Amino acid sequence: MYYLKCKHCNHLNEVKSEYLVVCGLCNRKLEDNYKDWKVKHPEKSFEDFQREVCLTEEQVKKGDTIKPTGKRGNKKGVIAGGIGGILVMLMILLVIKGMKDSYDELYGDGDTPVLEQQWYTGTYAGGASLATPKAMKSVGNVMNKLPEEVRPLVKEMQTFSYKGNGLEFMYLYTEYTPEVGQVDLEGAVNGGLNQLKNQPGVFDLKNDIAYVEEGGLSGVVMQGTYVQRGTEYEFKITLYTPGLKLYQFISSNKKGDDTARGVVRRIYDSLKISGHGTSETGGAE
Repeated sequence: MYYLKCKHCNHLNEVKSEYLVVCGLCNRKLEDNYKDWKVKHPEKSFEDFQREVCLTEEQVKKGDTIKPTGKRGNKKGVIAGGIGGILVMLMILLVIKGMKDSYDELYGDGDTPVLEQQWYTGTYAGGASLATPKAMKSVGNVMNKLPEEVRPLVKEMQTFSYKGNGLEFMYLYTEYTPEVGQVDLEGAVNGGLNQLKNQPGVFDLKNDIAYVEEGGLSGVVMQGTYVQRGTEYEFKITLYTPGLKLYQFISSNKKGDDTARGVVRRIYDSLKISGHGTSETGGAE
């Protein structure tokens, strides 16, 4: 068997015929499809295409999912998928594992509601300033969770988390090497959402996507709901990409929890990124 790896969501598509043009998972066009390849190589056959372009079953089993072609531009497609993988990893940490524990945390200090308390304001990696009820904690080294082919292209990566008051909020800062060329926001969005849809126990995912400009930053805001273990949750994911830097902010809470909503709104309203006039970032409700 032969496979084509989607550069947008990393899905491996089995190549059974020359008519495979779009990814079976994210429904986006496969860059290395046979139809386009045949135009450049009219003298070659479909079997040649499978041998020269596609991944073999043995390569897939070994985890070797990059097909060497000698073209420098291919690493940019790998990075697009890598960023999607980063987003998937964070969504799993947040959405799949984090919410139960956050409801076991204290809602506030004493009798003072959390929204009336004085919060901690800290400046984190990449010059991102945020106010949270308590200081966010470092998640630790997440570099080893990246695909091996992506790690050499990541200059810096730091992750921070706040858990409590019925919500989980995470911030990931990533800086890439110049070899990347440009961070692919759309690839990250599609890859993350499609992988979330396929997580065990997650149902009825609904989301809206909006492209935004804030303080000279180009970004994407995704927000919606999903059902897990019979409970409906709200989530919001905001990404900004100034140059080779990627800022990701992710929050999730039970739907209808007004306290958690208020905390999320106040966190987003406090956001400032050094060098950019960013405030009320992420389309806070």
